Amino acid sequence: MPNSGRSEFLFATVGSLSERGGRITCVSTSATIDDKGLAVVGDIVTYQDGTEATIIDGAGFAAMWSNKPFALVGSRLSNGDRIISAPQDSFGITVRDGEDIPGLFDPLYVPPEQIDDRCGEDRRA
Repeated sequence: MPNSGRSEFLFATVGSLSERGGRITCVSTSATIDDKGLAVVGDIVTYQDGTEATIIDGAGFAAMWSNKPFALVGSRLSNGDRIISAPQDSFGITVRDGEDIPGLFDPLYVPPEQIDDRCGEDRRA
């Protein structure tokens, strides 16, 4: 059944492929799906020739780890490439038509500072 009225974007994990043949090889989270690490903005894609690119955009405010957006199928890389597939097809985000998610696929997105609800103080040093 088609998902009319919404778009779905899978989370990118170790092993996700880019348009130009790169693979996500290094992630900075301990979160996993099917024993594969989830990638966030700033993580690395490696190409067969040994060159690397950095993930520059992702889920924005919709899904983050340590104040960094999770990478998605569709995320762009520092060399102009983009992630086109993931080895998992179960987890991601859903965006309804007309819904605005701050920072979604925006390389300039800066997440809001995290506030500790218990004491109202900024969690950053």
